[in-house]
Amino acid sequence: MLQRKPLRNELHKEILARIGDRRLPPGQRINESRLSSSMGISRTPLREAMLGLEAQGFLGSHMGRGFLVPPLDVQEFVDIQFMLTDLKPLALSLSFPLPPGRIMELHNHLGRARLRAKEPGLGRVDAVIDMIHPYSRLMLGTCSNSLLAADINRLDVLARRYWHEAGVMGFDPVDYFKSHDELYELLRTDKREEAVHFWQGHIDRFSAEAARHLPNPPLDV
Repeated sequence: MLQRKPLRNELHKEILARIGDRRLPPGQRINESRLSSSMGISRTPLREAMLGLEAQGFLGSHMGRGFLVPPLDVQEFVDIQFMLTDLKPLALSLSFPLPPGRIMELHNHLGRARLRAKEPGLGRVDAVIDMIHPYSRLMLGTCSNSLLAADINRLDVLARRYWHEAGVMGFDPVDYFKSHDELYELLRTDKREEAVHFWQGHIDRFSAEAARHLPNPPLDV
């Protein structure tokens, strides 16, 4: 039981922790009264936190039945990444040249994510998630095709819970961050074709590695 009324980010972390260790297992409807009681909070801040997690793809909801932890379907993750392997590099090719201010933001974001990766427990997991979604949005923020960028954002949201699960199950972010360092250098030096090609390989490589850490990975990953 939480000893004090948590802030929203603390609630967010606690619910994710319970999803990760299966206290809130995939496919289960969440009993809000029981959960709020076990956390020592009222249902209002709990519901606000769960609405935020739903927007991020970690929770689902049914009209009149409340929130639930969506069941994991590894093939869904594989299908999402298959599409992103083509869509993200295409969007990046339509985003050049990246403004100097955007390059600086990417550098700062990478540094912050590296610090989070050194934190114990879910810190490492959150660091990877922070790189995939916000970092993509920073890179693609100048994409000339807004519909393409919106589709990528939607797919990234759907994939977040799978990356979280892979992190909980042991996905090691060390090589992942090294790869992002290489990508950043290509972006910083305005090497468009090399960056587009590199990012395609980056997505393909690390999404396959993440899938191997998910329950019942497909045989052809």
